Amino acid sequence: MPSSTENNTQPWFERRPLVALAPMEAVTDCAYRRIARSIAPNAVLYTEFVPARGLLAGAAKVWEMAHFEEMERPIVIQLYDSVPEALGDAVAAVREKYQPDGFDLNMGCPMRKVANRGAGCGMMATPDIAVDSVRRMVENANGIPVSVKTRLGIRKRDEVVDLARACIDAGAEQITIHARLKAERPREAADWTALSSAACKLRVPIIGNGDIWTVSDALKMNSLEGIDGVMIARGGIGNPWLLQRCCQAIADEAIDPLPDREEKARVAKMHLRANVELKGERRGVLELRKIVRNYIKGHIDSRRTWMRIIETITLTDTLKVLDDFARGPDDSQ
Repeated sequence: MPSSTENNTQPWFERRPLVALAPMEAVTDCAYRRIARSIAPNAVLYTEFVPARGLLAGAAKVWEMAHFEEMERPIVIQLYDSVPEALGDAVAAVREKYQPDGFDLNMGCPMRKVANRGAGCGMMATPDIAVDSVRRMVENANGIPVSVKTRLGIRKRDEVVDLARACIDAGAEQITIHARLKAERPREAADWTALSSAACKLRVPIIGNGDIWTVSDALKMNSLEGIDGVMIARGGIGNPWLLQRCCQAIADEAIDPLPDREEKARVAKMHLRANVELKGERRGVLELRKIVRNYIKGHIDSRRTWMRIIETITLTDTLKVLDDFARGPDDSQ
């Protein structure tokens, strides 16, 4: 199916409100994106970050990461690699097969297995390679927008500005900035002041990322000078309602109430069934354990329910545990 760009519709980054679910390894797979879309119809969804050379090698599990369904649109496929030619060729291969609404270059992942090989945040140290990567992706995207997700910098909080400008000159149409340095971990507060300062110096739509846990956080970040939208990462794991509530708040619409335990169980079961459908029973159940923990947190029996879930290996048994959780007391904390 054609992308939104080919249909001459609005590019995904011009949507308002602009709320996105961040690309997260082993989280934002097709199953979770289905759930996110069913709850938040107007959010922008990203795939997990996909290794370009894995696609070119024809690795089935890597192509599975790039697969999406029509109901997920607008959908952005994020790629990572340290070789510009591989990134360009991967865009061509994916475009021919899937026609996403956008391609994104991962220039923000700080994981050693990625950054130490010159990919992800490691690419910030080699701006010539970064710019060449963007250029090759744009050349092979055939009009599908190319964007970049990066960080404030490696050592200094203003490093992103010159690099982002060069990427924009190479054809990047949108930049997402994670408001931390490469070495800063999630426990360290995101620097929204530096984020806004950088955003004001760039001429394309800027999405802010980092420390959005509540609707209030999203409203505050979205109001920063230079910021056009927000990206939700860890706060959205097992919490697709946050995406929708942030969309509603930024649009100045009535905000849905927080989900009760029955709603949490209902959506967790939907997610579980989707994961099993896509990956098979054993893998689908086991992979979802860490995310289910987020669905059920905040209740007096959350830990007990979690301990029961990690002992299950079948779909039927896991669904029963979630049914029991749904029938528990109304005790949201």
